[in-house]
Amino acid sequence: MSWTFLSVDFILASTYEQTLEEIGSRYPALFILDLYGRDPDLDAKGVPAKKELAVEINSIASLDSIYEGLEDHAQDKVNEFLKRMFHLTDAWRSLFSRVFGATGQNINYGLGNLTAARQDFPSSAAVAYTRKSMITDAVEAVAAGFNGLNLKPDGPNDEEIHRVTASRAPDLLNAWSNLVTQHFTDHLRRLALKLFWSGLYDDARRLKEGTEISSKGQAIIGAVNLSFLKAAADWAEYTGQQWEF
Repeated sequence: MSWTFLSVDFILASTYEQTLEEIGSRYPALFILDLYGRDPDLDAKGVPAKKELAVEINSIASLDSIYEGLEDHAQDKVNEFLKRMFHLTDAWRSLFSRVFGATGQNINYGLGNLTAARQDFPSSAAVAYTRKSMITDAVEAVAAGFNGLNLKPDGPNDEEIHRVTASRAPDLLNAWSNLVTQHFTDHLRRLALKLFWSGLYDDARRLKEGTEISSKGQAIIGAVNLSFLKAAADWAEYTGQQWEF
């Protein structure tokens, strides 16, 4: 299902504090967070010296190490080749992570922003949007509670990156819209169940209809969820979504 996105407000900010200022009294549907950024707890040494980096690169196994003795594994040659290939690429991945840390950056930047967003807007969806991340970063991102992780396009220069990014934008925005719809649906289900178990059956039904719930129901779900209900109603109107629960 696809929609136009011309009437959706996007906020671009470098810090979470700037984002809060721009959000104001609104309740955001989605946080799109970069993972890598400056970690003030790291001792940033800047760009490593070329000679220092060369020493680390030269310690990485060569291409010859992949093929040496490979013929001795006739029964499982392909698997042995892939294991060796991964060992080689993993060494480069580890080097990349160390260099990033030396420059004072890591994924604590993104994880910290996620924690802040979850505290202030627990019903908002959140995705990580990153170019530099490794599989280990993805594991941490999922464990931290991101609803999804998308890779930014790469390219030989900024112009090519911008071109590919623009070409992929419609599909990416559509995927994120579907993610918001699913996340909002899941949260509405939880609220409806809470109202149901409190004996407020009519209020549980009203959540699905997008109509106002009783004052008792409002007290049960809390003020922060009342702001979310307004956002969910706006989202349903914008997308034509009918909540299924």
